[in-house]
Amino acid sequence: MLAHARLHPSFADINETELFARIQLELVNRYGVDEKLANEMAWDLIDVLSAIDSDIDIFEKYFLH
Repeated sequence: MLAHARLHPSFADINETELFARIQLELVNRYGVDEKLANEMAWDLIDVLSAIDSDIDIFEKYFLH
């Protein structure tokens, strides 16, 4: 996963563990998702975002306030 996470330039300044924690917290607080499920969902989302070479800066701006 880490190899994929470094493909897009927006991943360069982001710690993957910090991104995971922010996504998980957002899922739990905003959507009321169980913490264990949010854990799995957060890693899956990071995998998808990195696999499609997405722009994490835009994701953070609109999802991770």
